[in-house]
Amino acid sequence: MTTQNDDFLHAVAAAPAESTLAHADGFPGVVTMNDVAAAAGLSRTTVSKFFNGSETLKPATRERIERACRELHYVPDLHAVSLVKGRSNLIGVILPFIAEPFFGKVLQIMEREAARGGMQIVIQASNNDPKREAAALMTLRAMKVNGIIVTPIESNANRALFAALQKEMRIIFLDAYFDEDCHFVMNDNRQSIGLMVNYLLSRGVRPAYLGTPRIANPSRPERLAGYQEAMLQAGETPQVIPVDVEAPTWQFESFAYEQLLAWCGQGGLRDGGVGAIMCATDRMAFGAAKALRKFGKQPGKDMLVAGHDNLDIGEYLEPQLTTVHQDIEQIGQTAIHFMLQESAPVGGYFQKRFPGRLVIRESA
Repeated sequence: MTTQNDDFLHAVAAAPAESTLAHADGFPGVVTMNDVAAAAGLSRTTVSKFFNGSETLKPATRERIERACRELHYVPDLHAVSLVKGRSNLIGVILPFIAEPFFGKVLQIMEREAARGGMQIVIQASNNDPKREAAALMTLRAMKVNGIIVTPIESNANRALFAALQKEMRIIFLDAYFDEDCHFVMNDNRQSIGLMVNYLLSRGVRPAYLGTPRIANPSRPERLAGYQEAMLQAGETPQVIPVDVEAPTWQFESFAYEQLLAWCGQGGLRDGGVGAIMCATDRMAFGAAKALRKFGKQPGKDMLVAGHDNLDIGEYLEPQLTTVHQDIEQIGQTAIHFMLQESAPVGGYFQKRFPGRLVIRESA
């Protein structure tokens, strides 16, 4: 939640960049709180109370300070303010791979929602490295962020650090977590994968499943489980394409290409019962389609191909990719709205899973 002061600080931060004042000696200098106090005809102590969020100031006094700030284009040192208040208007975000399109889209949504709440996003990237993830956590802690939204890497190296920080600040996990005893927001992976499996079966084909490397828990195992459960419920035998699950890579296209190429080379395409490749992500589907072409199979005609995530580029491929749409809008909004709440849920955890929906195109 934002206070009247927070709203004013947010508005002042959007003012023109000029922050200098022509002093009597003719040389420009940085505008200080003393300058604001002099312009408002008030003491520095009174102005300091305003920026520290004091509710004791009279409305007329507040207006005089705000007018002086506007006239001088004064932008307060938000870091200094946060040191006094013990908090800032910052929300930390730690992601394992910035170039992942899913993260790019959810970041846009989170930045928009944070701004609406008078907050700002500070982004850190772990690059799938436990040491960088730990450094990012400590950096955000030192910045006194209001809380952290994080997609942790699949490693136990920082489990104890996360547990300690959760006692100090609000942390919500995005798309991945260590244990269910936490706040999280994510896609309903079993439901969304099950949707696609049932659709492919309705086309009269049996899909084999191509899963991701070991990069996200529980999304990776949940999507695999969603495939297996849907197949068994339909009376079909699951067929999981072997992959190197220990490979900690976010290069999904090349990973899928190499894994499916190996499967095809070992005779996987000779199984006449397999008529579709169900990929755990859209980017996996891009690589899988290339591998199929290497073996003379046209995606969407000789072999159906389906993905998951509904990345924008999927609509412009040849053939257009059939996929599952994740509700990224709700995921991003919910993560920020949780951070803006006055208090975390009492006696339980904030946990949201959003269902996916089919996007049927040419590839399946």
